Amino acid sequence: MATLRALLALGNAKLGTAIHHFDLEAVSTCPGRSSLCESVCYARRGRFHVGPVRNRLRWCLRQSRRTDFADRMVSEVRRKGALVVRVHVSGDFYAREYAAQWLSVFRRCHATTFYFYTRSWRVAEVAPVLEQMAGLENVRAWYSADVETGLPEPLPKGVRVAWLQTAADDPVTGDLVFRDRPVRPTPLPGFGLPVVCPSETPVGHRQGVNCGNCGHCWRA
Repeated sequence: MATLRALLALGNAKLGTAIHHFDLEAVSTCPGRSSLCESVCYARRGRFHVGPVRNRLRWCLRQSRRTDFADRMVSEVRRKGALVVRVHVSGDFYAREYAAQWLSVFRRCHATTFYFYTRSWRVAEVAPVLEQMAGLENVRAWYSADVETGLPEPLPKGVRVAWLQTAADDPVTGDLVFRDRPVRPTPLPGFGLPVVCPSETPVGHRQGVNCGNCGHCWRA
């Protein structure tokens, strides 16, 4: 019987209207999480607690465990002509086998750019698969880090670091900074420091910057 429900969703307030995404439940699928990122996780509040969203995330997790997940995802990416796909607005690569399915998708969908942020670099059995992902031309791999995890060392080729700032006096490092909501109104880091996600700045918010019209994370 044909699968009628789509694996990919299209757009949201942060991504804009042109980026597809596939998501899982937060925390339970995040084996590399830190206590800090768990405490401020945006995917544990707001619309993520709405019944239909929670039901979809659970459904997506069940689909991700199917042996035909990669084949179905490849078919859908091609059928929809998805140019950019964010893997995991919520959730993460929870197991080596699951990460390997995505690696297969990336290798078979050369015309699509995939990008993701992950803390599963901290999980020994998953990390080698992430390194293979980062080596592909159509993948933009970001390792997420914070003051609790520290920087990933050594940093694999092709990987950039997204740093979580949860307090105004936190040290800031990496290649891109995501700021927890209470920190966003505070003065931005000075010159010579990492780029702050433009949609999380007062100016970017006023100008309607989103992932689609920014492209910092998914363009080469």
